[in-house]
Amino acid sequence: MRYGLEMLPTGLALVDHYRQKPPLSVDYGSPSLRLRQKKISAKGELLVRAVKEKPGARVLDMTAGLGTDAFILASYGHDVTMLERSKTVYLLVKDALKRARQDAELKPVVARLTLHHWDSTRPFLPAIGFDAALVDPMFDEKKKSALPPGNMQMLQAFLGRGAELQPFLTAAQELGIRRTIVKRPRLDRAPAKNAVRPVYQLTGRSSRLDVFFNQV
Repeated sequence: MRYGLEMLPTGLALVDHYRQKPPLSVDYGSPSLRLRQKKISAKGELLVRAVKEKPGARVLDMTAGLGTDAFILASYGHDVTMLERSKTVYLLVKDALKRARQDAELKPVVARLTLHHWDSTRPFLPAIGFDAALVDPMFDEKKKSALPPGNMQMLQAFLGRGAELQPFLTAAQELGIRRTIVKRPRLDRAPAKNAVRPVYQLTGRSSRLDVFFNQV
């Protein structure tokens, strides 16, 4: 087996036994995340602008991945429920949250995060009536697009790509969530396969957010 979980001095990590990629672990106390935390504002952070709610909103992260987006939203003051269908990635994030609770600065942020091992193409009933849903599916990559940096390369190599969007949109609507935010590569203008078009878009330096309104 090429990939496996190992407990390293820095925490639980996904290890490539072929040694072609460095170990992947999650650290919410990293210098880059701490710097981003300090700059969070309703105008400056694309995710916060897309949620369009005051601190305290209930957000469902339907594809938590490494949990960075959820952590940013929780740092702003939102309560975020993270769902992750990969048991391996779920365990990585669970370990990172456990370590973050030991940090006095991070503890209040982590208190606004909950994590569940769940396939979000099925409605997660405790999230009925949440204010917003966030989806970051691993769409098929264009041949000419650049490879994503660092941890994302490892994560995509492990999980694969090609998720369809519509099952997530349908699940969010069945939960009565008012808006669904979909994260996509900035330059990918092709419509998502088998999915409706977004109402509007917010574009950042490396990604864009497609915003869908749900009839509730």
